[in-house]
Amino acid sequence: MTFTEWTAWLKDLPWAFKWFPVLVILRPVIDNLYFLKEVSPVLSPPYIVGVLTPILCINAFVRYKFPKFNTADKAFLYWSVAVIFGVLLLLFYDPFSLLTIEFVLKLSMPVYIYFFLRLFITDLRDLHGVLQSFLFSTIFVAVLLVYEVFVNPIGIEESRGMVRIQASFGDVVSYGMYITFSLIVASYYFFARQHLITKNRRLILVIAVTLLALLGLANIHHTASYTVFVLLLLLFILFNFRLQNRSVAIAIIFVAGVVISFWGSQIINEQISPLVQTDIEVYSGVQDSDRLLHGRVGRWRMMLGKFSSESVAIQFFGYPLKLDYVYQFIGIGSHNDFVRILFSTGIVGLFLYLFLLVNFWMRRVFLGPAQRYLLTASFTALLFYSISVTPTLYAPFMYFVLTVFAYVALTGNKLTQWKNRAY
Repeated sequence: MTFTEWTAWLKDLPWAFKWFPVLVILRPVIDNLYFLKEVSPVLSPPYIVGVLTPILCINAFVRYKFPKFNTADKAFLYWSVAVIFGVLLLLFYDPFSLLTIEFVLKLSMPVYIYFFLRLFITDLRDLHGVLQSFLFSTIFVAVLLVYEVFVNPIGIEESRGMVRIQASFGDVVSYGMYITFSLIVASYYFFARQHLITKNRRLILVIAVTLLALLGLANIHHTASYTVFVLLLLLFILFNFRLQNRSVAIAIIFVAGVVISFWGSQIINEQISPLVQTDIEVYSGVQDSDRLLHGRVGRWRMMLGKFSSESVAIQFFGYPLKLDYVYQFIGIGSHNDFVRILFSTGIVGLFLYLFLLVNFWMRRVFLGPAQRYLLTASFTALLFYSISVTPTLYAPFMYFVLTVFAYVALTGNKLTQWKNRAY
């Protein structure tokens, strides 16, 4: 989508929806003001946005009629009930705590964002408009990245003997997620805009974004982001072969081969080995298996052992049923989204979450080839980040993935719409 097309789309939106693409663009700026929470939560832009977002979503719920729910919507609704049940229990336990309010907003965020987007995303044009907003948002992130690498780091974190840049984001994961968004959108546009833009122009965007992504990855030293980048690259190659763009796929393989031949050893020694050194020592018998994945395996074993010792009711419906201080188990501390969801919504909630993922994945057969790539890439990022991060608690990540899900949930023959597209 060109800038002119995007501005025309934005002007056509009613104010009940227009705030969302504006928020998407401003979100990285807002997240870089995270540190203001140390002064006061009232002054923290992320907190302010966290409170205003559900209010704006409810405004849309009141003003617009929901489309008839299909199987995907119902699957999301079932999981939403499990999430809201846990949220209500947290409120019942400690209704006047700022920490409780923060967790209530975070845990329920995927619910109200998804159903808002089901009202907002009505066709391919809306999908492209929001994706273009994400691409615009990464311009600020790219400027931050270049400044931190070539001028002066704004914020750094030391881990495993390596210095990570993270600007003023709350953590280094944010850089990795914005890198992922830009890669998915740029590569999606390569397939989606082939009827409007020449292959060379589409490749320029992909190459520019990839170079910035590599610059970022080389300086954030984040294993999950490395993994997602490699998987997205393989996915892009695979879809180019499938869609008869063999020359592009072969060129990528050739360039990757050259890079590995000349700089492979250096990349492994400087970028990868320090991150997996502990895992190597575990497999060598030097360290205990609990130290796998930078100690995450030990944490998961401890948490799951504690979970299995709870009553049947708590195991089935989650830790909020304890009516106690359980925030350390249902927040980012688990470093695994599936474990976090298990603790926050129980076995029932985790099953319903997996059920909704399966439902959305099965709808790929109704999509055009480019949208099928978009769904596959989004699923790849969501699932592999979920192994060591908690993406359902990161608002920008949910904005992106749920935008894709909202489009996938649309009824009608999207394959025909894709063939007859005008944008």
